[in-house]
Amino acid sequence: MHGLNPTRTRLLETFGLDVELSHGVGCSLYDFAGREYLDFLSQYGALPFGHNPSHIWNAIDRQQSLLRPAMVQPLRALEAEALAETLADITPHDLGVVMLANSGAEAVEAAIKLAKARTGRDVILSTRNGFHGKTMGALSATGKPMYQKDFGGPANGFEYIAFNDLDALEATLAADGDRIAAFIVEPIQGEGGVVCPTDETYLDTVIALCRRYGVLSIVDEIQTGLGRTGQLFACGGCDEAPDMLLLGKALGGGLMPISAMVVRPEVWDDRFGFLHSSTFANNNLACAAASASLDLLMRDESALIQKVAHNGQYFQKRLKALAKRYPDVVSGVSGRGYMQGLKFHALHERGDSASMAFCGLNGGFIGLLSSYLFNVQGVLTAPVFNNAQVMRLQPPLVASRAEIDQCVSALENTCDVLHQGDVRALMAHLVTSKRRAKLAETEPSLPQQGPARDLPEAVPGRFCFLIHYTEEEDVLRSDPSFADFSDEELKTWMQWVKGVGPGFAWPVAGGTSRDGATAEGMIMSVPLLPKDMVGKGRGAARATIRAAADMATEFGASRLGLGAFTSIVTNGGAAVAGRGVPVTSGNTLTTVSAVTALERAARRAGMDPTDAHVVVVGATGAIGRLASLMMARWAGKLTLVGNAGNTHAPRLLGRVADEVVQTLSGDRPTSRVGALNASIRELLPKRAATAEAGFDDLTRACARNGRAAPLAITTDLDAALAEADLVLVATSADVALVDPEQLRPGTVVCDVARPPNVAQADLSDKDVLVFDGGLIRPPFPVNLGPFQTLPEDLCWGCMGETMLLALEGETKDYSLGRDLSLEDADRVAAMARRHGFEPAEPQWHGAFLQDADFKRIAAARTGTPMSRIASKANPVMWAAE
Repeated sequence: MHGLNPTRTRLLETFGLDVELSHGVGCSLYDFAGREYLDFLSQYGALPFGHNPSHIWNAIDRQQSLLRPAMVQPLRALEAEALAETLADITPHDLGVVMLANSGAEAVEAAIKLAKARTGRDVILSTRNGFHGKTMGALSATGKPMYQKDFGGPANGFEYIAFNDLDALEATLAADGDRIAAFIVEPIQGEGGVVCPTDETYLDTVIALCRRYGVLSIVDEIQTGLGRTGQLFACGGCDEAPDMLLLGKALGGGLMPISAMVVRPEVWDDRFGFLHSSTFANNNLACAAASASLDLLMRDESALIQKVAHNGQYFQKRLKALAKRYPDVVSGVSGRGYMQGLKFHALHERGDSASMAFCGLNGGFIGLLSSYLFNVQGVLTAPVFNNAQVMRLQPPLVASRAEIDQCVSALENTCDVLHQGDVRALMAHLVTSKRRAKLAETEPSLPQQGPARDLPEAVPGRFCFLIHYTEEEDVLRSDPSFADFSDEELKTWMQWVKGVGPGFAWPVAGGTSRDGATAEGMIMSVPLLPKDMVGKGRGAARATIRAAADMATEFGASRLGLGAFTSIVTNGGAAVAGRGVPVTSGNTLTTVSAVTALERAARRAGMDPTDAHVVVVGATGAIGRLASLMMARWAGKLTLVGNAGNTHAPRLLGRVADEVVQTLSGDRPTSRVGALNASIRELLPKRAATAEAGFDDLTRACARNGRAAPLAITTDLDAALAEADLVLVATSADVALVDPEQLRPGTVVCDVARPPNVAQADLSDKDVLVFDGGLIRPPFPVNLGPFQTLPEDLCWGCMGETMLLALEGETKDYSLGRDLSLEDADRVAAMARRHGFEPAEPQWHGAFLQDADFKRIAAARTGTPMSRIASKANPVMWAAE
């Protein structure tokens, strides 16, 4: 990577806009392979005559032939004086004093300084969602906090009102006019979405109101001026001139950077004129180019501008016809002349594409469309800065109707792709073999940035929940059109999307709980598979999740929940705690719901859990450990299973077994006491309350009394499953570990792991019951859009805990790390009851288990015909009850 602004370089690479251009002529750009691109962006309006206009080059060459000194400050610059005279002649009414600068932002800075010097006041009034540049003063006048907050902006003395609201302007001037130096406004809010005033006399009234209240008026025509709207100046038809007119972009003819502030003589201030200067302003080279530019614009009675006015009407008419043809895609057209905005519907709200949702919610939707238009249709466009749904269309002023037709044809093809919902077609250019090779050379990197400023207060009830792809099939489920990708293309897309980083993925409307509390939030995603989060990828995955946590903080979330492997890779959330938002792994409610579901399923299948042999697979993990402690309260026998590939597994299993013994000895009595619990209370009545009592003590006590130990540890999964009645599976493995067809008849299995650890199989003729564990029925529907793998009345326990804690207003971290407590489990269960969360009816791979499924298990266990087995009641209760 070259050293020029690596952030921008990565952005261009991500959207496939990193093409190397060889040359440009008129409205066309060419890459080194000879491909032609139609330029309908014109450097944000800075190329009035397209690329390399000969008239402007000739003016520049003439300066060389004359050996004119380019920069002679503080002496007179003849080309600057000539330019100033021309500007004074062509600008409206009595505008006549000129100050030159190098960029639009510099012109804005000059206007702010002059206004303050002339009036002796310090307040500058501007409009929300306007745009005036990115230097500190111009940035402060830009009414968009996104551009200001990370740089300590806005500076003191800047205030804002709504654009196009004359009543608000008059009320502000009437109340505070004696504090306000100037009101700065654009004739059309370009970056705000090409927003035109609804009242054609808006600028006239603005100027008149400012005069009435003694406030200077600054009209920023850096983007609209010099022919862009089909007029030389958008304010040209006003009855009076503004106090200051700002010009830039097109002034340099597309070859030189230059801008101008033109003011009324009575507004000039000599202190400003003496103290304000700029090293490169007034340089003869840029001024010669600007004079040549004005010459072209004014030639033949401004014929070019008249052409822009006529063709601009044609352009807008064709765009409106496009909007009429695709009303589900395009929501509006606005603008004047060759400054048009095409507004798209928030297509991510359809809920049929995770990729579209991600792009739409993170401001990348128009960027993606521009990428498609450039790479596939050969047309250069771009988003506006302040509106994520608007595409700017700003061709050079020399663009012909044929080129307008070419642009509209490309837009029509794009709209057709969007209408059909073919997201694959929209992204196919990003997964070519050429892109694949480039991605292979590029390491994904997270933003390198300092601490965030001015973080918002957490909004009560607002949550974020972090998800990821658990398997490659998830990609196809959330983006069905990707099924048309080849295997290589899909792999390339997975590699590409890693470089995009974390972001918002779907809004969750939420609702009101039984207790009257409300919650709403946002699904966030990290575009990673489990295999990307382990081994060498663990560090990068943690960094990505931390970046997501920072986004949640800036979103104002009062709770961040971690789903699936995002919890595992961060040590149950411990690695992302302390970043400004309370974190939960969601493992406590997940465990409580899974244990509840398993006990209920056992009873419905005619099994007494207090006599059952319970096997916990993954017992050393956070969920497996807490589930072991909870089920030890009522299990007849408990076997803890660890990873045979981990040499530390026996020691870790022994530690959990010790905790089971020590916890039961000091735990409150329950109404459901199994043989394990009873044995501990009977055989270790004195030592159980001490730290020394443990698994070995129980084993020896059982041996002395001639009993089989009701608690066992093992790494032999097959042997443990062979004797199991009830199985809870909760490992961090990303593959299936349990074949349900090999289990003994009558076994009931709860699979909590994501991705699943139990292989999918047709069990309709098998006497084995498997269901997904950790599911919750929240007190309100939960629509997850393209991520909806469950009915709307269900959600995963980790998300349920996230919403529950947001509803509760809990401000501490929850369910962090491995050592989850029984006390918190009981507390979470009590919260769930109070707010109306319920354990979900058991289902497996989207199909709810039926009463006949439970009767079949009961028949297998007892030998009783199914017809003679009565249905079991299924009361709503929580495991901690």
